[in-house]
Amino acid sequence: MNRFNTKLKFISTGMALILFTIFITGIFGEKTKINSKKPAEVKTAQTKINSSSQAVDSPTPSQSLVPYDKQAVTVIKVVDGDTIAVSINGQNETIRIIGINTPETVDPRKTVECFGIEASNKAKKYFKDMKYKVWLEEDPTQGDRDKYQRLLRYVFTDNGQTDYGLMMISEGFAYEYTYDTTYKYQTEYKNARQDAENKRLGLWADDACAGQKVSADSVSSSPSQNFSGESIGEDKDCSDFKTQKEAQAYFISKGGPASDPDRLDSDKDGVACESLP
Repeated sequence: MNRFNTKLKFISTGMALILFTIFITGIFGEKTKINSKKPAEVKTAQTKINSSSQAVDSPTPSQSLVPYDKQAVTVIKVVDGDTIAVSINGQNETIRIIGINTPETVDPRKTVECFGIEASNKAKKYFKDMKYKVWLEEDPTQGDRDKYQRLLRYVFTDNGQTDYGLMMISEGFAYEYTYDTTYKYQTEYKNARQDAENKRLGLWADDACAGQKVSADSVSSSPSQNFSGESIGEDKDCSDFKTQKEAQAYFISKGGPASDPDRLDSDKDGVACESLP
């Protein structure tokens, strides 16, 4: 009997130890499980917060390409290689492109100039290929409008990344054109013009216009057209005069400093085309 009691007591003690071990293991195991979850949960939460922040703050690829200094507009008409009409917020405006000049094609008083048709056709096809979407850029050094109230702007395509004027000069469809004062992209345009001439591209080609000599001095000034295409007079630039004296005489005949319709006196000091000899 004593042996039986002793055996029973031994078994009970053993079971109590096993249960105690299971209980202790469960408590510490649960703590370990809880502690192991917290960093993961915190990390997950931080990841979600960071992801949300990036989603809000980071621009999309298309947004990052939008030029902040350019205005998106739609081309509604190509007048010629250096003049287009666009729609800006529902209003029609004529754009005289800064820094380029293409041979005349639309002035009824003049014959169509060498390579003028080619330049005009190039412009029409180019803007059609671009779905008539362009971006305009201002240049404070050139003013907002010319005397015909055309907006003076650079024109870009490809979401504002490709300079149309530079392309036209580079491929020999336009001359570099300085109206009076230095403009933002003058250096690039002049280099492009020299490169095109050296390579005999477009209007610089030996066989352009059946051998007719091409000279920047023989190119007329910017086309005198309003939005409807009606001729409204010839524009004069400093490059149209050989000497400052000649330019000054013309400047005075047009009203001098009080008028200056051709913008020959850029600094408004009463002296026209001071860069001329």
